Amino acid sequence: MSAPLDEDGANMTSTGRNSTDNATIHNVAAITVDPQIQYDIDNDVDTDYSDRELNDATFSVTSTIYNYREENGRTYHRYKDGAYLMPNDEMEKDRLDIVHHMYLVLLEGHLTLAPIDTEKPLKVLDVGTGTGIWAMAMADHLSEDSEAIGTDLSPIQPGWVPANCRFEIDDAENEWTYDTNHFDFIHTRHLSQSIRDWPAYISRLYDHLRPGGWIEIAEHGLRCYSDDGSFPLDSPLALYTEKLCEFGRREGFLVSSNPGNKLKEMVIQAGFTDVRHVPYNLPWGPWAEDERLKELGRWAFITFKTGAAAYGLALLTRVGGITGEDAQRICNDAINTLNDWRLHVYNFHHFIIARKPMPGEVVATV
Repeated sequence: MSAPLDEDGANMTSTGRNSTDNATIHNVAAITVDPQIQYDIDNDVDTDYSDRELNDATFSVTSTIYNYREENGRTYHRYKDGAYLMPNDEMEKDRLDIVHHMYLVLLEGHLTLAPIDTEKPLKVLDVGTGTGIWAMAMADHLSEDSEAIGTDLSPIQPGWVPANCRFEIDDAENEWTYDTNHFDFIHTRHLSQSIRDWPAYISRLYDHLRPGGWIEIAEHGLRCYSDDGSFPLDSPLALYTEKLCEFGRREGFLVSSNPGNKLKEMVIQAGFTDVRHVPYNLPWGPWAEDERLKELGRWAFITFKTGAAAYGLALLTRVGGITGEDAQRICNDAINTLNDWRLHVYNFHHFIIARKPMPGEVVATV
């Protein structure tokens, strides 16, 4: 009998989740462990990341204080209360800005993989803009007669922004008020716990993009993998990620626990052309031999230290019915598991880039 696979084709057995087969399935290179780390493990050197490798860098963004919902020690948006399960407090804003920096490293300094011409006047939309850091960075790269708009449920963006950048409070799952065929580029990142109806959402991207314009959808898988058998599937980290997948599906949020292939299919079905799926495997912790991957691992670990509760608390309590105390314990146990650098885990990050065809252009549907 064949081995069970997850939604994107990765092996779900204990052996399969701990082998290079998963990297091969996603057409990415397996990550080599730093020999110094392996030497320390073999010689019983302290294998805890907490102090030796990592500093808790923070990136603050000033914003106006609003009457947010308080729950389990975190704050959440009031507009469309409950529609989005991620917090919006200072800790979360710092995490979002660190994720932005981590993606700049991942994409080697680029804000997007889409082939847009920033020398021309462009209308750009950033859906789920968070702190607005991506929209502001893109505005700085655009001409003065271009415009970058960021939308979000939470008003946590700064007041001082580039002249060609502005922010709006909006729900991406409502009918959009923008004209159809309006934007040259639409960017969307990490909305897996925001969008419930992905086909409808992608159709909105299509409708409001001008012919010849581009979209980029960036999402990440919730499950972890290892290439060397170091990830116990009965560990607190595995328990945490499986609960996120279970309760996310129950709420109707997640496209998939590893959404790349499904997103690509939906984008093609919506009518886009030149569709590309670019996957990356991102190490959780600075255990990789490659220096760029080691830096990415540091940032990924730092974001997980606050991201575990950001992704987990509301989902575990509101959807899973778990008490706040037990939910916090599940998150803390997952973080403590990741402290051990004998654990060489990573997850997949998926970029879907696509173009809206020109009128009369023949588009392949397969």
